[in-house]
Amino acid sequence: MSLSITNTTLLLLAIAGIMLAALPVVMLLKAYLPTMIQRTAGVEQLENRIYVLHSENHEMQDRIHNLTTRRNQVVSDKHRLETEIRKVEKVISDLANEPPLFIHEVGDPQMGMTKFKVNIQQDAASAMARAGGEKAAVNPIWRHTNVAEVWAWNFEEAKQLVEVAFPFKMGFQKSFQRAPAPKAAKAPSKASAS
Repeated sequence: MSLSITNTTLLLLAIAGIMLAALPVVMLLKAYLPTMIQRTAGVEQLENRIYVLHSENHEMQDRIHNLTTRRNQVVSDKHRLETEIRKVEKVISDLANEPPLFIHEVGDPQMGMTKFKVNIQQDAASAMARAGGEKAAVNPIWRHTNVAEVWAWNFEEAKQLVEVAFPFKMGFQKSFQRAPAPKAAKAPSKASAS
């Protein structure tokens, strides 16, 4: 009997050797493959968590940007209000330093009436009374500016109302401020113009 080995036999022997060598590899894979799969699943969970954290990071950055913008707007509004407050305080200070203005209303305001403004003074009467030796009581309001707002239908009626309220014989000096423009006559209608 000769030992002649054919190619087929060699191939079968090689396959059997490979299978014997692969058997420990299969056993190792069987032992370690489930843990590798679990680790891979953990990596996927970590990837998902990283994605969620990345998304939350973008949301936080957007919120920080919005809050920063809002804070800058509030700072700007605060600065504007402080500027306006300083202006109002200056106006109040200026007004506090101005002498008072007394306004007297004469007549009943009604629809269609005109308001006339009249400067009133009583300096001359009190000075004449004191010069004549009289002890006339002087109302302190007449040491300041006094204006009468006179409601009347026309200028002549306004002059009469002022003279009654502030008579010359009591020492009142009166001067009308610029007289209001007379009311324009109604424009003729198109029917009457034809």
